[in-house]
Amino acid sequence: MNHKFYRKIIQQTRLDVYKGVLLYARDNGYIITSLIDWYGNYRNSNEKVLILRHDVDYDYKGAGNMFKLEKELGVKSTFYFRWLTMQDKIMNEMHRAGFEVSLHYETLATYAKKNHIFKKEQVDKNVIEQCRNNLSLEINNFEKKYFKMHTLCSHGDKRNRILGIPNQNIVDKSFLDQHQLFFKAYDEAIISKFDAYISDNTVYADFAWKHSGSPFTMMDEQREAICLLTHPIHWNQSFLKNIKMSFMVYNDNR
Repeated sequence: MNHKFYRKIIQQTRLDVYKGVLLYARDNGYIITSLIDWYGNYRNSNEKVLILRHDVDYDYKGAGNMFKLEKELGVKSTFYFRWLTMQDKIMNEMHRAGFEVSLHYETLATYAKKNHIFKKEQVDKNVIEQCRNNLSLEINNFEKKYFKMHTLCSHGDKRNRILGIPNQNIVDKSFLDQHQLFFKAYDEAIISKFDAYISDNTVYADFAWKHSGSPFTMMDEQREAICLLTHPIHWNQSFLKNIKMSFMVYNDNR
C-alpha cells in the first residue's frame, strides 16, 4: 500500500486539538470572530483578535462539526464553500447564527479545464475577461440562492499550479466594487494587517502549522490580529471517511 495513502486513511479526528486552540485564545483574552466582523469592528483597534477562516475544499460535514463546536463556545468564523461542497442546510444555519458564509471560487481553473488550457501564455486578456464574467454569474447565482456575500476567497486548484496563475488574479478592485464586496481573502492589503497569519497542514506534514507558526506561540507573544486558516478535511476524520475523501481529492485533481 502507498505510504501516503496509508497515513491518510488512518488519520483520526482532531477536533479536540482545534477546541484547545479556541479555549486557549478565550482564556488569554482574545476576541474570536470572523473575517468580516474583524474587518468591520476590530481592524483598526488594539484588541487582541483571533480571526477564524475555514476553506471548505472537500469536507462539508467536517465544516458542520467545526461550526457546531464554535457555536457551542460562543464564537464566530468565516466559511468559504466551493460549489462542490455547498450544502443548503448547513450554510443557512451558519448564516442565521451570524457566521460569515461565502464563495470559495475557482473560476479560472474551471475555465482552463473546460477549454484544455495548460500554458500560462494561453491565459490572455480575453480569457481573464471571460472568467470575470463567469465569476459575476457565480456571485449572482450564489446571492440569489443564499444571501448577500461581503467577501470572497479563491481556491487553489492543481490547474492553477500548472498555469502559475491563481484564481484570485481575475478579481481586481473594480470587480469588488461592482459586486459591493469589501475584499478578497488573499488580498495582500488585508493579509498585511494581520500580526500573524497561520494555516493548518496535512497529515503528510504531521499537521505542522504553516507561515507564522503555532497559534499558541503567537498568542503567548500577545500578537493582536491573528488569522487562523483551517481546512475541515484536516480535522474531521474517520476510517471510511478518509477513504472516501482520498478518492474525492484524487478525482477532483485529475
